Amino acid sequence: MSTYLIEIDRSLCSGFGSCLKEAPGVFALDDGGVVTLLVAETDDEAVLDAAGSCPMGAIAVFECATGEQAA
Repeated sequence: MSTYLIEIDRSLCSGFGSCLKEAPGVFALDDGGVVTLLVAETDDEAVLDAAGSCPMGAIAVFECATGEQAA
C-alpha cells in the first residue's frame, strides 16, 4: 500500500466540494469555502479520485516513497 502526500493550490480552488465527497477524512472546506487539508499524508487511495474529480485541478497527489505525481 502506498502513502500519498497531498498538495493543494488554494488559489485555484472554487469550493465545488467534489474532493470532500471522494475523501471526506482528508479534505474540508474552510469558512471561506476553500479546501483545506485535514491530513497532509494518507494511505487512502480515495485521494487519487478526489484529485481527479477537482474541476479546477487544485489538488496534486504524490507518492511519498518516490516523489512521483500519482494524480
